[in-house]
Amino acid sequence: MSQAPLLADVPSTSPRAGASTRLPQADSVAAFGLRTSRHFAQCRRESGQLALVWVEVQAQARADGELASAEHDALIQTVSLRLRNRVRGSDEVVYMAGNSFAVLLLAAGPAEARLVEHRLLQALRGAYCVDSRLIQLGVQLGTAVFPQAGRNGAELAEAARANLAMRG
Repeated sequence: MSQAPLLADVPSTSPRAGASTRLPQADSVAAFGLRTSRHFAQCRRESGQLALVWVEVQAQARADGELASAEHDALIQTVSLRLRNRVRGSDEVVYMAGNSFAVLLLAAGPAEARLVEHRLLQALRGAYCVDSRLIQLGVQLGTAVFPQAGRNGAELAEAARANLAMRG
């Protein structure tokens, strides 16, 4: 008799964005471009738009030094859950390593991207409790829209990164 897999071991296939505790990962902008190529192909066929919000988070300096690896992992896990719970189930949130995330907004133009950017800023900035410590988080967001800012995922991610602005 086989045991059912743990929720953390199952990729997120639920329509609810926060249903799993794991995010898809891409270790480079090029890998992100490959991962999202089907969305861009569909968008080209339908003459649609896509928006990308690049999110960078940074723990504010603490008196006792840098975050330990376990603290960083717990902070990234909490941030990823907040991100996924603030976008539609059809949107894609990808962890880009370090302190970066890419949020691909399907069927979204500049107006929708600004709305989501504002929502994410409100959800992410502020204090996080990690291992009984409060950690202040700074947030940078940058947005780019297909097809104006890039023809594929890698170009759009680079454009969004170039548009990063510190907030919070």
